[in-house]
Amino acid sequence: MNSQPLPSSTAPLSRFMDRRGFLRTSALTSSGLYLATSKTAVAQQAAPGRTIKCALVGCGAQGNALRVASKDVPGVQWVAMCDIWKFSVAKTRGGFLGENKHQVEGEVKIYEDISEMLDKEPSIEAVFIATPDFLHAPYSRLCLSKGKHVYCEKMMSNTIEGARDMVRAGKEFGDRIFQIGHQRHSNPRYINLRDNVIKPGKMLGRITHSYAQWNRGVSGSAPQGAVKGYDIPADVLAKNGYASIEEFRNWRFFSKFGGGPLSDLGAHQIDMFNWMYDSTPVSVMASGGVDYFDGTEGKPKFELPDNVMCIYEFKTPAGALRAYYQVLTTTGSQGAYEKHMGIGGTALISELDTAGNQLYAEPGQAWDEFAGGENPPILKAADKAKNKFWEHPRDWEKPKPPSYGSVSVADVRESKALAQWELGVKLSRKPHSPHVQNFIEAVQLNKAAHLTCNVVDAFKSCVTVLKAYESIQNGGKYIFKPEDFQA
Repeated sequence: MNSQPLPSSTAPLSRFMDRRGFLRTSALTSSGLYLATSKTAVAQQAAPGRTIKCALVGCGAQGNALRVASKDVPGVQWVAMCDIWKFSVAKTRGGFLGENKHQVEGEVKIYEDISEMLDKEPSIEAVFIATPDFLHAPYSRLCLSKGKHVYCEKMMSNTIEGARDMVRAGKEFGDRIFQIGHQRHSNPRYINLRDNVIKPGKMLGRITHSYAQWNRGVSGSAPQGAVKGYDIPADVLAKNGYASIEEFRNWRFFSKFGGGPLSDLGAHQIDMFNWMYDSTPVSVMASGGVDYFDGTEGKPKFELPDNVMCIYEFKTPAGALRAYYQVLTTTGSQGAYEKHMGIGGTALISELDTAGNQLYAEPGQAWDEFAGGENPPILKAADKAKNKFWEHPRDWEKPKPPSYGSVSVADVRESKALAQWELGVKLSRKPHSPHVQNFIEAVQLNKAAHLTCNVVDAFKSCVTVLKAYESIQNGGKYIFKPEDFQA
């Protein structure tokens, strides 16, 4: 593999638009995959609560997150799992024997090849795909062609062409349920924020700006190497597209396998811009580069930018809206959250209640009417709203300001303190659990309309994320065209 860091080469960026690269990836997964058009499906019936026999493909960190999230989802029965690395398989198998044992009858069959698993386990009705991004499109198509329902993790693909083919596969096998893993779409906290706080005419009024970030320190991107006693044979690695165990374990660093931190971390939050405002952007201006992980001094080598900042512009019925996003892998300061700012107030949210659950109203806004009833969307803040990063809990001591005498004069430009609130809806489950349950319910009902994140909507988010790389590559604003969002 010839890998060159940005900005000395723009080749890694161009791969996102490379249809031939996508087809080469498909050929790697299994010969004749695009010829698999079997219409034979597991017998379907619309019956709420019925048991769905499931398989997990990809037993790494994200696959295990889905396994853990499923443990309180009614109707899940695990029958098979598939991964080429015995280390991941052993960990996942331990989970099926432990906290998920109530969802297993007999044993969970273990496979190294997805085609073999699908052929030998005809009872499988739903497949959860949590592999590296470049395998999402071909594996989804394969499973759909074999009559299986599919829950595929985000991003849809590391290429727009791959994501576009997933939409085509979803339409071609339209009698299957096909969910994409943007789990915030099913999170009751986010649904409450969208439907009761943000939607036009609701509490925040016209939204003019939005902000989101995911900051992660360098330790979170440390390179992963071989694990003693758990080698992967070279022929198995090659069959699956990897030149070495290092490539396999650090696939996010390489453009042929993933989309870099902007895709891996940013996909969730950039997707929220589209979903919250029921829109797609008209432009993006992005800046980023391989600022730290350049392969020197023993550091891993990213092909794609490790730090990125983006400004998206939306045209809403109420007027212009600008959304800023940053993903950093060189500092974990201030963590991850999203903020929505309107003329009536501001809301700050994160997947974790403790990381973001504040709202504050602009002067003259009467929000008390929204705080009544049995399940109010907002509550009076139990604690002072933490609108500034330095007000959040910390494990370091805040420096004391210098003393200027006994009299201190406030800056006349400082806004008056705003009324403080918090979101009234909590989530007491794993963040992925509601989304997994939404998928299982759709399968039980045999009703695609029940899904909260179908493949068409997820495609628009994939385009929104990946087109930022064109802005970085060209050094200017990318203007979205209507056909960009058409699969």
